Amino acid sequence: MKFNDIKNFWFDLPRVLRYLFTGGYNFVVSFIIFAILIFILTENHSQICLILSYLISSFNSYFSQKFLVFQTKGNYVQEYLKCSITWFIAYILNAGLLKFFFDFLGINVYISQFVSLSTVAIVTYILFKHFSFSQKNK
Repeated sequence: MKFNDIKNFWFDLPRVLRYLFTGGYNFVVSFIIFAILIFILTENHSQICLILSYLISSFNSYFSQKFLVFQTKGNYVQEYLKCSITWFIAYILNAGLLKFFFDFLGINVYISQFVSLSTVAIVTYILFKHFSFSQKNK
């Protein structure tokens, strides 16, 4: 199979499927970073680990969403700033859910973050599609 065949297959998929696959990849990267930080700093610092994981994984997420899902051209700074707003909203939602599941319900920190990230993924898709990577001329 040639690279162009793989590329054509990928971009023939509906955008929402490309987001699910790419989002799954970003989910794994973000979760691994979070888990490593929890291991290093302990679960008593789960909110610090969460913000650090967002800061570290944002670059990976931006480029994978831009090139593998939404296929936008140019506008790097503007889109990254819009993505930063999306990630800030996602972070607030994620932090609240993590606090609820971990601190209030006493669910394991890794399970709490897994459930939180799964919920946030839906919100970020909507924000990426209609805000961060929206193109007025499409």
